[in-house]
Amino acid sequence: MTENRKEHAREEDRRYTEKFESICPTDSSKVIHTVTFIAASCSRVDDLVEDFHCSRNSSCVKCQMNYV
Repeated sequence: MTENRKEHAREEDRRYTEKFESICPTDSSKVIHTVTFIAASCSRVDDLVEDFHCSRNSSCVKCQMNYV
């Protein structure tokens, strides 16, 4: 295995997805945020947000900023 493939495999092992119920700041409707994280290798650092999807508007920057 090359070094790049090893790093990618380790990253895959640390990836997880969570769903959060929330209220949309634009119109106050109920939405579900699906966020994929990559777990940090150190507990002093926050997990990295890899992907964000809002059930109402996946490009909503207001909602996405809550997870960064």
